[in-house]
Order: sequence, then C-alpha cells, then structure tokens
Amino acid sequence: MYKDPLDKIYNDLYEHSMHLLEEHNLPVEAIAGSLMAIAMRLYKTSLSEENFNKIKDVIMESDVQPYKRRKLH
Repeated sequence: MYKDPLDKIYNDLYEHSMHLLEEHNLPVEAIAGSLMAIAMRLYKTSLSEENFNKIKDVIMESDVQPYKRRKLH
C-alpha cells in the first residue's frame, strides 16, 4: 500500500511503460511521446492558460536523469 497516491500513480505508469517496452517491444520514443501527449492534454484541460504556460516552462527547464534499472533500447 502506498502512503502517497503520487507514488502509486508514478509506479503504475512506470511499470506499464516497462511492460510495453519489454513484452511488446514498442519503441521507447513512442511510449515517451504518448506519455508526454497525455500529460500535456491533462495540463491543458485542468490549468488556466497562464499556469499551463508556466508548467511548460518548468518542463523545458527541468534536468532529468536517465533510468539505470533497466535497459530501455
């Protein structure tokens, strides 16, 4: 059981993404692009235009680390 619902959401989406990569051999770019498209549509639907533009800036400026647990390609 997760204490934080964000942990459950992240872990469920991560595990499903890994399943699509490993079991269905789908391209990592297709999965990542689909997740980004879903995220952007959710933000666009739920945020004001001003806040949507702010979150886009945060996304573009964020530095992320690659996954090390599993080979993705």
